[in-house]
Amino acid sequence: MKRNPSLPTYRGIANTVALFTLAQVLLLGGIVVAAVLALPLRPQELPSLQNEPRCVTLQYDWPQAVTDGQLTTVMLKLRPRLRHEHPKINHVDHALRCWGAPAMFDDPSCLSGADMVAILTDQHAYEMVWDAAPLLVMGEFGPGFRTQEGAATASHVDHTLGTLAEIGMPLDYPLVMPDGTSCSIEEVLIAAMRDFRLNQKECEWTTVAAASYATGPTAWISQDGERVSFDLLAHRLMRQDWVEGVCYGNHRLYSLAMLLQFDEQVGLFQHPETRSEVMQHLTTATARLVKSQAESGYWDENWEDASRPAQEAEIGGPQSRRILATGHTLEWWAIAPAEVLPPREVIVRAAQWLVTQVEQMEPKTVTENYTFLSHVGRALCMWRGKFPHEICQSIQTNTAPVSAGDSENSDS
Repeated sequence: MKRNPSLPTYRGIANTVALFTLAQVLLLGGIVVAAVLALPLRPQELPSLQNEPRCVTLQYDWPQAVTDGQLTTVMLKLRPRLRHEHPKINHVDHALRCWGAPAMFDDPSCLSGADMVAILTDQHAYEMVWDAAPLLVMGEFGPGFRTQEGAATASHVDHTLGTLAEIGMPLDYPLVMPDGTSCSIEEVLIAAMRDFRLNQKECEWTTVAAASYATGPTAWISQDGERVSFDLLAHRLMRQDWVEGVCYGNHRLYSLAMLLQFDEQVGLFQHPETRSEVMQHLTTATARLVKSQAESGYWDENWEDASRPAQEAEIGGPQSRRILATGHTLEWWAIAPAEVLPPREVIVRAAQWLVTQVEQMEPKTVTENYTFLSHVGRALCMWRGKFPHEICQSIQTNTAPVSAGDSENSDS
């Protein structure tokens, strides 16, 4: 008997049922996922934060490294003479981190600390110097700073957030968005934590910001569902090759030294062995630096192994590389425990090399190396037990004709 072609076969019925079932499962799954995404993070998934960030403690005052007169001369050259159209945001960012919010200058070409804070946190102030896309933008997880999209943006992931933390800005400080509405530094920090991935290219400044505001050994859940603790961050910072990452790996060493300070203050680490591992890591870094220091006092991009020839890099020639490597090294040593420091003459030799380089610099060279030099200035001040804004008064009567301008190579 022939089958009526208008009647479905058993196989056709089965396929129809299967497709219907699959559609229902997908629909139900989509509803569940949407419901989960719509829910706020559970309280235990958010970090425990305090409104006022903690600050690193300055532990050393070594006149042998840099005298009062030398420090005044250096910092005079590094004033933030950025009061002009289109100051590079990474220059404003670095200058603010160096000089701090209280900084004031009698040079009308200089931005004060308050001016620099305004440019970075108030879209209206930003628009006074940049006719570009907004610096403050709303992302998937909340507000944040536009990054690595040219001179009108920040140079590194969460660098501006880390700067605001290091200069002492509270979490409830208001930020003005392009549409005139306000958010807070806390909202930016929470968004950065939610957006965080342990394997992202740059994690140094997220670590700095989180550690500055954390109340203790707190943790949070990243967008990958991973529980991020400061122990985990420390191991992430230590697992890369020595010179891998921004500024020949020095920002990772600085972040680790900061974690040690804050762990001593409030106990950031959940496991005691983490502190021991970080101490050993920094001690090993110091041993490599002692072995590789040039006779005149500097380091280069091959600081981890002087037998490896230094390579030409995009950031500039030998002088730029050496200023970068040497200034950053003195900066992380300035906040590190005494147990991991090298012999005193190593630090004195490096500091005096930097002083000599800055004293001899022409304005154009200062401009080309300003972001690197901001680390130099901050480091030298810290080795005299001061932050740069604390010596503003001593440089007001000086009028050296050196400006800190903009350069395409100054992005560290």
